[in-house]
Amino acid sequence: MMKKYFILIPGLLLSSCATGYKPVYSYNEILIINASRELIQDVTISAGATNREFSCGNIAPRGICSDKFPRRPYMKNPIRISWVFGNTAGETNEFILEVPENFSTSIPLRGVLEINPQGSISAYFQQDTADN
Repeated sequence: MMKKYFILIPGLLLSSCATGYKPVYSYNEILIINASRELIQDVTISAGATNREFSCGNIAPRGICSDKFPRRPYMKNPIRISWVFGNTAGETNEFILEVPENFSTSIPLRGVLEINPQGSISAYFQQDTADN
């Protein structure tokens, strides 16, 4: 009877850990990449819940705008992005940027916004390797 008791308890602990685990990520950089051949203007990333905002006035064709800051927790707050491509203004609906499951919690994330040659935007996270 005693052996069965010890076998059940670890099984219960493992199953509760597997379903209740919520990794805590941090980030320390925002990078906006203009992958087009057009000037991008007035790029703004805003997180309404925290009133945080990051803006780049002009990003040259094939240029980059970035902001590096001390590590802070990623709270999964909804963000909205607006930009001007040529003479056309674009804006996303609010969305939450998801962290890929294979990313490490010990290495800070880099939020990347990439504006493609057609003027649309992709948002994703990057992460350096442990060797960097």
